[in-house]
Amino acid sequence: MYNGIMNIIPLQQSGRLFFTTQNIAEILGISEASARVLGARYAKKGILVRLKNNIYLLESQIARLGASELFQLSNLIQTPSYVSFMTALAYHGVTTQITREVVEAISPVRTGEFKAKDLLFVYSKIQPDLYFGFERVEGFFIASKEKALLDCLYFSGLGQYKLDVDSLDLSLFSAKLLHEFVSKFSPKTQKLLDEIISSR
Repeated sequence: MYNGIMNIIPLQQSGRLFFTTQNIAEILGISEASARVLGARYAKKGILVRLKNNIYLLESQIARLGASELFQLSNLIQTPSYVSFMTALAYHGVTTQITREVVEAISPVRTGEFKAKDLLFVYSKIQPDLYFGFERVEGFFIASKEKALLDCLYFSGLGQYKLDVDSLDLSLFSAKLLHEFVSKFSPKTQKLLDEIISSR
């Protein structure tokens, strides 16, 4: 078979963010069956980190991943989904709270968590009519700062999220967009928004 140390060099030089067994087969010039075995073996040895079925990362590259790469992976792990909550608020520069190791996202499909070494990808399921207010930026989908705030408030109202209101700079939000978006939410979410706005 192939030596693990020798095999990792072409993967590192490929410039890919992640690898499927098909990618591994193409890069190393081996069959897909061999690539599946190799992928499992490398994951067991800690050379590769398995994100989900047939999606791998190089362990050595995880610490060097930037925000845009982490967000792309978040979208990939759970499709469809968009980055939201404090993760999106930090990206938009409207909060002092930053958590690189945790990427929070919204999905209309399911709630769940995916662990990849020191990284945690967290997904909260939202009803289809509230799955809006996001855009594609730099190859990933992310909520606008207004929608991210409302997602926080919505799940706070359900007792499923704790929002650090004091970390927010509300002057950076669009009052027009907040008013437009919150009209689609429940009265409870609307009340929570009114409360934090009136408290400033």
